[in-house]
Amino acid sequence: MKTSPRKPRAITISQISKAADVSPSAVSALLNDRDYGIRISEKTRARIMKACRELNYRPKNPAALARIYPSMGDICFLINSGVPGGVHHHYFGQMLSGAVASLEDPTSHIAYSLFDPEIDYVNHPESLPQSLRSGSATQIIAASTPNTSFVQAILKRNIPFVYLGHHMDEVGLCSIVPDYAEATRQSVRYLAQLGHRRIAYLTGPFGDSTYNLLELQRGYVEGLRDCGFPISPQYIYHCDFDQGNFGQDQLIEATKHLISLKERPSAIMCFHDTAATVVASYLQSVGLRIPEDISIMGCNDEPSASTYHPPLSTVHFPLSEMGARAVKELENQILFGRLDKPVNISLPVSIVERQSCGPCPSPSGV
Repeated sequence: MKTSPRKPRAITISQISKAADVSPSAVSALLNDRDYGIRISEKTRARIMKACRELNYRPKNPAALARIYPSMGDICFLINSGVPGGVHHHYFGQMLSGAVASLEDPTSHIAYSLFDPEIDYVNHPESLPQSLRSGSATQIIAASTPNTSFVQAILKRNIPFVYLGHHMDEVGLCSIVPDYAEATRQSVRYLAQLGHRRIAYLTGPFGDSTYNLLELQRGYVEGLRDCGFPISPQYIYHCDFDQGNFGQDQLIEATKHLISLKERPSAIMCFHDTAATVVASYLQSVGLRIPEDISIMGCNDEPSASTYHPPLSTVHFPLSEMGARAVKELENQILFGRLDKPVNISLPVSIVERQSCGPCPSPSGV
């Protein structure tokens, strides 16, 4: 009489703790507690996970399974809770759409959550989004203005992590950005080809160290140098802004200042399309024609840029491609392990020619 083969004996917490050389309570906390061992050290966490994989431990709890085998977990797309409209914002919605469209496994999906810009997540990991605390999300894509403590808290969990739109020098983090500096370099070259020499630039607050603003201004300065044009501080204007209205009052004051100059710029570049439409609206309100009297160049290719009157010339950022590339980089981190240095990937940008830029109104650049 034949007997059925015995089922393999279930792996126990005691076996895992012995293999990892840690206490059973540490294993239990990491695999079974509500908050999945958020206060367990990085080294202990790594030893437990390594032991689980070597023993081929397969817990019944889906979240615990995902923590041990990250490829089985969800991707979580996170943005700053201060972003107007959240994921419905054009900029971040396109990133998320690109990431979703790139998923090859039909059983995979991407969850969406928010992080708070003010919380210290390193000292308060219990405030992390639920999908991270439970362990169901094991691959992270984040975007928007970063909270440094949030980034550090994610990195401590040693899971695949990609940040979109901002570059940070953090070991284990992959950043994917548009080539911001090339965006403004291309804009200066484009305007120079139209005969402009006095090209102004409106940017964010003075002293702001945000990566994208610094890179955009660097590209503007390098573009002028490449064209052999002087760097004129009077043509660089810093504007304080908030997320609600992009500092309309300051943008208008900046525009008044620029057109009052004895050598008025013949073109104004703006760090964002929304700012460009504010500037263009004011110029038209005081009787200046766009582009016959002055050219306006935006940046970021917002949907409204094509419907503005006149349609706004701008720079297209590869937002969908950034989302798709983020999914690919998560897969690479699962296959090849945690990054041992910061990685910054820049994707190409492109000029979008519309009707807000035209030939310089006089050979002198006025």
